[in-house]
Amino acid sequence: MVQYKTLENQESDAENANSTAKEPEEPQRPQAATANHHQAAQMMIVTMFLLLFLGSSFFQPRPRLHQYRGGRGHGLGRYEPCDIQLVETIPIGLNYSANSPRFLSTYEAWLQLLGNAKTSLDIASFYWTLTAADTPGETDNSSYPGEDIFSKLLANRNGGSQTPKLQISIAQSDPSSVSADSNTKILASTGAAKVVTLSFPKYFGSGVLHTKLWIVDDQHFYLGSANMDWRALTQVKEMGVLAQNCPALTEDIKKIFKAYWYLGTHQDEGIPSWNWGYDTKYNKETPMLISVNKNSSMAGYLASSPPPLSARGRTNDLDAILNIIDTAITYINIAVMDYYPLIIYEKKHQYWPVIDDALRRAAVERGIIVKLLISWWKHSNPSEDRYLKSLLDIASEKDNINIQIRRFIVNGTENQENIPFARVNHNKYMVTDRVAYIGTSNWSGDYFTDTAGIGFVISELHETESRKNLRSDLCDVFERDWNSPYAHPFE
Repeated sequence: MVQYKTLENQESDAENANSTAKEPEEPQRPQAATANHHQAAQMMIVTMFLLLFLGSSFFQPRPRLHQYRGGRGHGLGRYEPCDIQLVETIPIGLNYSANSPRFLSTYEAWLQLLGNAKTSLDIASFYWTLTAADTPGETDNSSYPGEDIFSKLLANRNGGSQTPKLQISIAQSDPSSVSADSNTKILASTGAAKVVTLSFPKYFGSGVLHTKLWIVDDQHFYLGSANMDWRALTQVKEMGVLAQNCPALTEDIKKIFKAYWYLGTHQDEGIPSWNWGYDTKYNKETPMLISVNKNSSMAGYLASSPPPLSARGRTNDLDAILNIIDTAITYINIAVMDYYPLIIYEKKHQYWPVIDDALRRAAVERGIIVKLLISWWKHSNPSEDRYLKSLLDIASEKDNINIQIRRFIVNGTENQENIPFARVNHNKYMVTDRVAYIGTSNWSGDYFTDTAGIGFVISELHETESRKNLRSDLCDVFERDWNSPYAHPFE
């Protein structure tokens, strides 16, 4: 398997813990129900009787709520409460103007989740390097937040009557030779957490668990770009969401974690046919109605990749991205670390123009303004420029084709530049005039065909939504970064 030569190249060597957490129901193929012919005949008679007496009023259309842009509507349903806010890591030394939008830091968000946790903490992660053991003498004293998070997780081994022990369950990706799994080995060996390891090459031939997810007490969660890495808290630019007091949405994302846990605890089996316990009724056609922060009516859902890990009803992450692009009205703003219309981690590259084609159609056929903010750092592959240039070349003021590209560069001091896999804009999000998308995947084909990730999609319901909300906040972040001195014209 070709190693992922990106920030995530630091997957930790993880041992597969034999201990198990509370397991989901065993996935299996649903059995066909049998019918009693006598009962069916009786039901038909009753139905005909009701039709005769209720008359045409029986067929009156049901009232509908607001139409969801990007789906077919969500019908009747109640609004689920949820407090959601953006969280981001601004690397040390990256300075914006005083009036620029700022949000809760990733470190503060994780501290809040740990402080609120009473019974359980589930973490899905790519790799673990919360302590600076891999970078002695080169941390610029910025590893403290990561080490603090790790010490709080490790303290869970003590428990006690005053601080009841949490059930911490960690699903992590298969280790690589690049970094050790010392963090999770310590947590597992001390009894602080139960750890399972997923081997994606066994199922797909390649790929990793690339999700970055925390779930607390089945009520709160973090989803975003930040790995379990001390650099993700101080040296790498990250974007995510913190959802609190959000039982319905958390229950739905927990089903994705349960699938990871199942695969990690059933090493000798293939990917199963997920049973009803993993199904969801929330997707791009029927999103969840959400009362966000008690002041915004929005609709949202969680998408996942790759398709074999998506249970019935779950929208694939790629389909969610394409749907957002295809339903944009005026603009599409994208911020990702890597953008490739390729399968890049196979021995032989394959052309994969799915997202690239969708963006071209949006710009050419519908006149959508497309802006891409793509990262540039020491691990960027210069060949990416060819594909970005190809996209930029079709821009034409005469033909009303507006495509703009900038490179985001996180500069740093000499000491900061010496920290491996640091100083990069690691964001993975998109925002349009109606929809916000925050994901865990870079934008090349591998991340949608054989790599596990999650995308959170949330949309405004009202055509004239004027108050500030999660989507407008994300738009403000993009404009801040696009117009900052760290965004450079693409050349």
